[in-house]
Amino acid sequence: MRVYNFKNRIQVVSFFICSLGFSIDKGLKEYNNNNFQEAREYYESVIEKKSDDHAAYFGLGVSAYRQGDMKSAMEAFDEIIRNNNPELKAESYYNMGNILYEQQMTEESMTLYKKALMINPNDLDAKFNYEMLKYQLQNQEQSQGENDDQKENNKQENSEQSKQNEQEKEEKKENSDQQSDQNQQNEEDLENPKNEQESNQQESEQEDQKNQQQQEQMRESEQENAKEENQDRLNAKAILDALKDEEKINKKRQIARMKSKKLEKDW
Repeated sequence: MRVYNFKNRIQVVSFFICSLGFSIDKGLKEYNNNNFQEAREYYESVIEKKSDDHAAYFGLGVSAYRQGDMKSAMEAFDEIIRNNNPELKAESYYNMGNILYEQQMTEESMTLYKKALMINPNDLDAKFNYEMLKYQLQNQEQSQGENDDQKENNKQENSEQSKQNEQEKEEKKENSDQQSDQNQQNEEDLENPKNEQESNQQESEQEDQKNQQQQEQMRESEQENAKEENQDRLNAKAILDALKDEEKINKKRQIARMKSKKLEKDW
């Protein structure tokens, strides 16, 4: 007998219990009355007396599950799958699959449902749960793939937008630099007339100074030439005077000689 309760057919939230043909004993009676602790204690007492009673392990597992003790439930079901009872093993795999699903271990849960189906291919509930999880995983993978594609597209768009922003930033900077250069050039153009005027004035002053130096040099040269000419005139006059003095002396000598000859003749 199976007891199951689907809160929603889209989700795997059922838990199946199988009495597996054993009689309606005290443990099953307490379980059906939702007295899970009493049922658990009963099955534990049975296991203490007969450790290989796998039906008691199954009752212990479902009772522990109803109490929320998933660890004890998994241990009890794990003990069952070690025996050679196919029906018990299939039911245990199925219940373990439900427990793992509730713990959001979807892939592990699917593996257990698959093992249950390998033992009992006619278990429609196990097949339903397996197909449901498979469908959910496919949707998740597809959604994840779409999200990855969207992330990649967003990444590319962000990269392109970043490149575009960077390019616009570079263009703005280049325009700003060009404008700055133009402003500087305009300022230089405004200053150039003044600088040119100052430069022309400076060149004019230098030219005047050069002309003045040349004039001074010319005056000095003229004065030097005048001095030389004056000196030459003085030298020429001195020579001329000397020649005149010598000529006078010679004439005097000639006169004296002539007088001397005349006196000699008179004698």
